[in-house]
Amino acid sequence: MATKKTTNRLLIFILSCATFLGLIYAARGIFMGVSLGRPIDWTRQVGFEFLFWYVWAAFTPPVLWFAQRFELNRSHWLRTVLALIAFGLLIAPLQSATEYSLAYSIDWLRHVPEVEMQRRRAILGRAIIVEAFGNFIIYALIICGHYAYEYYQRYREREIRAVDLEGRLAQAELQNLKMQLHPHFLFNTLHTISVLMMRDVNTANQTLIRLSDLLRTTLDSAGTQLVPLKQELDFLRGYLEIEKTRFQDRLTIEFDVPANVLDVLVPNLILQPLVENAIIHGIAVRPGVGTIQISARRQGDHLELTISDNGSGLTRVDPISIKKGIGLTNTEARLRQLYGETQSFELSRAEGGGLTVKVSIPLKTNESQRSED
Repeated sequence: MATKKTTNRLLIFILSCATFLGLIYAARGIFMGVSLGRPIDWTRQVGFEFLFWYVWAAFTPPVLWFAQRFELNRSHWLRTVLALIAFGLLIAPLQSATEYSLAYSIDWLRHVPEVEMQRRRAILGRAIIVEAFGNFIIYALIICGHYAYEYYQRYREREIRAVDLEGRLAQAELQNLKMQLHPHFLFNTLHTISVLMMRDVNTANQTLIRLSDLLRTTLDSAGTQLVPLKQELDFLRGYLEIEKTRFQDRLTIEFDVPANVLDVLVPNLILQPLVENAIIHGIAVRPGVGTIQISARRQGDHLELTISDNGSGLTRVDPISIKKGIGLTNTEARLRQLYGETQSFELSRAEGGGLTVKVSIPLKTNESQRSED
């Protein structure tokens, strides 16, 4: 079906070109007749111009077919050139003979005087040879056009393959980065359960059930890079329930997420490692109650996600060493892979101490994503 459709398109293109060239040459003949004050012979000055180019339209598919049999490359270029020249020496006079035969038949049907017909028969051989020179140039232009188009097609195919390969490599890198977070999150949670087993077996068992639910969620979305913010927050709340069983009243979580951003697409598993970093490096290393604030805001055409804690902050933890952690390092790398220069990832000192992590990504929803596709 695709081949037939391509062939039909090619035939339409050839006929369109022949018609366009016929119009140009017919207009030239009419203009010259008018400028010289001669009467216009519509059959010869208009009809025969279209006849010439339509005969070439009929000969073009065989010419293209022959050119496709010979690939123009370094190893066989001489054989290809010689074959094309030989075929051109056949096609050029054949086109002339066909055109003159049709023109002669039309004039015979028009009852052109016999004297004129005899004159044309007398010069027929020379006329075919003379016109064959011009036809060979047209033939060469068709061949050049064919190889130029073939070269362009191959260039486009290589470009598409390169883009596709680049996309596959980026997708593989993203998947690799995301999957690194799963065991990281799992090991930390299992450590929490291990601590709970020493003091409260029932709570440890409930925590293990919650962990099972979270793992099922991560497996269900293993191949998904972008999810609605609402789904990401639901997963985060499940993770925080596990952490609160460990820290009890020492951990307070505050959410500030308006409803108008819940459908915005965010990287899957983007918030959990940031919150985990706040708990491990901020809340766990300080006495007293720790608070983590999670907020989301629309800022123009971007979504801004902020995670702040009142933990030890940058005064007790070197920010360079923080960036070397698995969670923050992978988060930065995933953001660069997904959004390039349109994203930002910043660490700063929180008001009153602690650390603030701010992520800015382009606003995208399921509807906008489908429209782009």
